[in-house]
Amino acid sequence: MKAGGARAGKLRLLVLSVGTQVGQNVRTALAGRRDGFELIATSSVANEPAVFDYDVVYLVPATAAEPERFEQALLEIVEREHVDLVIPCRDDDVLHLASLRDRRPELAPRLLCGGAEAARTITDKWASAQFSARHGLPFAPSLARANDEQRAAFLREHPFPLITKPRRGYASQDVYLIYNEAQLARTLAREDWIVQKFLGDPQSVASFAAALETSGIPLYHTFQGLKHSIQALIGPDGATVHVICTLNANRMRRSKRVEADRDAAAAQIGERCARAFSAAGWRGPLNIQCQRSAEGELLIHEFNGRFTGATVDRWLLGFDEVGAAIESFTGVRAARERAPRAASLEVFESLVARGADPRDVDVLARERRWQRPR
Repeated sequence: MKAGGARAGKLRLLVLSVGTQVGQNVRTALAGRRDGFELIATSSVANEPAVFDYDVVYLVPATAAEPERFEQALLEIVEREHVDLVIPCRDDDVLHLASLRDRRPELAPRLLCGGAEAARTITDKWASAQFSARHGLPFAPSLARANDEQRAAFLREHPFPLITKPRRGYASQDVYLIYNEAQLARTLAREDWIVQKFLGDPQSVASFAAALETSGIPLYHTFQGLKHSIQALIGPDGATVHVICTLNANRMRRSKRVEADRDAAAAQIGERCARAFSAAGWRGPLNIQCQRSAEGELLIHEFNGRFTGATVDRWLLGFDEVGAAIESFTGVRAARERAPRAASLEVFESLVARGADPRDVDVLARERRWQRPR
């Protein structure tokens, strides 16, 4: 019997930051073949309901806030639980695991990630833009920390509106549309922000701004439009295992529609990105977010080095990216049971209310470890 009480022969997966939507998606994608796995989890908070869907949960320090304490806890869990594969679910986890992989190469086969330099390129949007330029990848025109002449030249080629965002942001947080030179100058004075060409219809922004005077500010609005999401997997040997392409559209305030993307341009971008990042030392999942510009060109606007919020959507469409990653990195073929019945042609995603049992929360907060009753 292994530590933690798992039956012999079970593959032991450690999923980091399981309270996130990505962590929930990993568990959901494995739900129909749960008997083949011992699902171990970490969380920096005790009261997130989703963590108690796992078999064993550890309360750990926040990855970015306390990296040394987090790493000590992580290594102790890997040793105690005889972990076969560690799966990151947040960008902070990706960066830390990649750094650990470089410092402890003997752990590399058990970490679903590549090297630290590639991880920094993936998670820093300005580094992503520079990497893409070097490798001929169609990344959205971008600018960071520019002087007056560079700013003017960028604006002549890419007029307002423009997008500003943190270089290391995620989930569309702190993303702004700007429409004047004062806003642009303030953004480019900051080291940790980037400006990008707006990939959408500029007229929609102009119409929205004009309507503010007559109708006021709507409680909810978005300019995201139709997104092309590309999910690649780079195996431990550097080969591209798969490239999955979907179209994602936010139709209403709390729902999203996802369908397979048959656009050959998207698949080609995925293949090219996978080859470039493989050569740069990346291994594991690689997500490529794209949109079409007003001119009709499909352009990348960010990368992710992990599974994403649409992992379950892709699973319901028939793409088993979680099972493929587990097999590629451990050699263990997960049962091929996939989504119930036939693969869907389209997926609709919406919010679901949940709550945690206070008794479970108390145990995890007090003992820093919770285990599902057997």
